[in-house]
Amino acid sequence: MPSSATFLHLTDAHVAYAGVEHRRDDFKVKVPQLPPQTREAALSQTFDRLAEHLHAEDRKLDGVVFTGDAQSAGQAGGHEIVLELILDRLGPFGITAANIVATPGNHDVPRGSEPGTKERYESFNRVWRAAGCVVPWLDGIDPPTLPKKSIGRHRLVADDASWAIFPLNTSNWSHVASILPEPLRSVWPELADAVAGGAAAKAEKIASQLESLARYDMARVSAEQLEVVRRLANQTANPASGDQLRIAVMHHHLRSPSLREELKPFADISNLEQVRALFRSAGIDVAIHGHKHEHAASFDHIYDASGEQDHRTLVISGGTFAEGREQDAMRLITIGGLPHVPEVTIEPLPVPRPGADWQPGPVIARRLWVSDSGGLVQRPSTLLSPIVVEGDDLDEVYARACAIAQSDADRRTLVVHLDLAPDPTILPLPTAYPPIGPGSPATEAWLRDLVNWWQRDRSQLEHRIPYLHGARLRRYGGKIDQIQRIIRILSNKDSTRALAVLVDPFRDFRDDGRGEAFASFSLVEFRRREGDPKGVVDAIAFYRAQEFERWWPINVAELRLLQTEIAEASGLIPGRITTITGDARTISKSPTQVAMPIIDRWLDQSPERLHLIADALIHKAVRGDEQQKAIDDWHLGLDELREATKSFNSDGVPIAIEGLQMLAAYIRASASPDDDELGQIAEQATQLALHNEQYEATDQELPNFRRWAEQAKIYVDRLERSTKNRITPPS
Repeated sequence: MPSSATFLHLTDAHVAYAGVEHRRDDFKVKVPQLPPQTREAALSQTFDRLAEHLHAEDRKLDGVVFTGDAQSAGQAGGHEIVLELILDRLGPFGITAANIVATPGNHDVPRGSEPGTKERYESFNRVWRAAGCVVPWLDGIDPPTLPKKSIGRHRLVADDASWAIFPLNTSNWSHVASILPEPLRSVWPELADAVAGGAAAKAEKIASQLESLARYDMARVSAEQLEVVRRLANQTANPASGDQLRIAVMHHHLRSPSLREELKPFADISNLEQVRALFRSAGIDVAIHGHKHEHAASFDHIYDASGEQDHRTLVISGGTFAEGREQDAMRLITIGGLPHVPEVTIEPLPVPRPGADWQPGPVIARRLWVSDSGGLVQRPSTLLSPIVVEGDDLDEVYARACAIAQSDADRRTLVVHLDLAPDPTILPLPTAYPPIGPGSPATEAWLRDLVNWWQRDRSQLEHRIPYLHGARLRRYGGKIDQIQRIIRILSNKDSTRALAVLVDPFRDFRDDGRGEAFASFSLVEFRRREGDPKGVVDAIAFYRAQEFERWWPINVAELRLLQTEIAEASGLIPGRITTITGDARTISKSPTQVAMPIIDRWLDQSPERLHLIADALIHKAVRGDEQQKAIDDWHLGLDELREATKSFNSDGVPIAIEGLQMLAAYIRASASPDDDELGQIAEQATQLALHNEQYEATDQELPNFRRWAEQAKIYVDRLERSTKNRITPPS
């Protein structure tokens, strides 16, 4: 199942022990005992409301991201105030120092201090590092080769490795004094006194102005740090399934988050393209920063050297509670849909007004996997354009196709390309495929039985499903084996004539279109192409409508079975599977939507199971593993029927009839006349079969479904209780 993680992002608090005024109101006069609010107080109130919000929604946090500038103009207390508020207010929601990621901002380093010195990071390290928070690798503080024991200090990784956070320090050259050329450097200290004419106050002011002229607030990531982070990312283990979502955290911006212009030297990161190249090589999916005091969330496309292949990074710029812009004082960032369909939602958190309601939002959502290289191409020209999902990871492609079918491609054309390893012994089944019954996961054996039934060339149940796929493919019109025809064609050459159709207009169509029932699986083409010394055969199938959560994996497994048969007979290997549907959906609720119910399929595939069940009921005991398996599958079949009663589907609800009738016949044939309990079980099975048969003869619209479902559930529950009470579990 997809997982998620939620982080609080806080940036540019600019607080101090001395108190920093927060001018949110228009105080034109001063009144006793009515001082203006401070930023410290506003921050504390926001944390209080956040804690109430998290408690009311029963939410936990996976971490806190602080992107610098705790201090205000270097005043003491900023780091201590921010960390104390985080730990005190958010401790009950899963936050400890160990899952706080903090990076210094340009206001957090002393002006004029030398880059890469202990003095520069003394206040930051004394609070954040000493507490055990995750901090960036710092120039001059940390060794270029990280000891194994200190790696955890510089990254935060989920327990299941589904996400990882890497902080960067962009402030090593912030507020650094320029190296002046000679002879200016020699006379620089004397200039203030020389031009002040003996006025001490004037000399002091000139000296301060000169010092500002020779100091640059430079944003930069050192070459050493870029290499350390690259190695750290490469050494971070990936999750067991899917890709790891990687987040970079830093103070300065990549690009300006708004149209506002900042006119000053070194307004941007001086080696920006090197930082972006790191993001590409390390696979950074999200970059979070502060500094600009403005909120934005947009994608940065980072291209390779050829300028053709791009890597997308979502850049989240954090606002602060500046006067007039208090609706985004901090924000909750949730990464959902991990690992295959990651999506970011951002909830802006405002500074509260005392006594007034506090409402986060509006929420901003960004899907991370919509990209040419990430598995989805969406053509933006019109809303009717096809959407394409592709990949070689079944779980990823399945998750993305389902997500698209639920949103963008709902009732629209969806093309899915899947490249699987050519293993003829395995039918593909997504890990996240829904249970086929309460507590019963789908298995490869279940899938193979189901697919083999759909591919039978004959069935005792064709009067109920006259469009059985195997019958249409191997006995089209009662005589044409289309699969053997395709094998003969592809054994010699590639041909666009290697087609098979499953719709027969003479059998399936009506003049007025009413009462028609035919397969959604309409057409399949097998194409021979180069790619392996043997050659490759691809399968391209068209479906008039396709349900993705339960049906698409079955369709893919069927195509794989056919593709493997054709490939082996033609001396080729199985290649790509492509499904095309003009109507993508995810609406199926019941496992019986993917098959004739298991109880009825036994008539074709394993009628002996019905005999084994009847035998166990007659003798009140289970003997042997085969009989136990039959009993387990019987209860699974009843679970299927019960699930079918819970959700109406306009395409119909396949329900058991003939299998129940056969079971009842077996019981009656062997039961003792005075065994009333056994006779009752046979009667219950008969009544359920009759009830199902009567419903199948109706138009199967919602009113009839409701009447059927109400009584069918009663029959199923009675039958299950009776059979469980009858059979003694093996000792």
